[in-house]
Amino acid sequence: MRRVIAALIVVGLAVGVFLLWPRSTADDPPGAEASTTITTTLTTTTTALGTTTSTNDDSHVVETVEEAEEILLELWFGWFEGIYNQDEERIREVVANPDLISSAVSQFGVMEFDQQPTSDSILISEVELLRSDSGCLGVWAVASGEFRQGSIEGVHVFRWDSATWLLINTWPLRDDLWEADCDVVLRS
Repeated sequence: MRRVIAALIVVGLAVGVFLLWPRSTADDPPGAEASTTITTTLTTTTTALGTTTSTNDDSHVVETVEEAEEILLELWFGWFEGIYNQDEERIREVVANPDLISSAVSQFGVMEFDQQPTSDSILISEVELLRSDSGCLGVWAVASGEFRQGSIEGVHVFRWDSATWLLINTWPLRDDLWEADCDVVLRS
């Protein structure tokens, strides 16, 4: 039940973002103003606590669809909660791309909600891991929510930074150039 609720929240968030951002064209480079880009900071629960090794820790690598669903849920809930509450800092917790932060802030007081977003009201479905390694996560998913109409379908690209997953872009088509986002240098 908890996963279903989480999935609903993520789907709702995805729908809102999908409806808000302009579509990219084949000529638009990744990160161009017309492209759909979302960045999110997510904390995973798979990192072992108390480890003191200095070797490369890959404990955050997503191995299951369920783990990906949790990351998507956290992303979309944080995104819509930030817009709903007009809280730029909340959006910065889930978004690393400055253009996406600006896009979200521009929706303060503009985006309409049927009700306050909750993690229980987001639905994530059709999740498929397209890429998962220590630095990049590509997930195909459909997100919708009870607090908004519509859904967001596409590839969500995350980068690992400072013990969290950051959503850096979404692409509406599987064949888009999303893999280039795995090489983007994140600013600290």
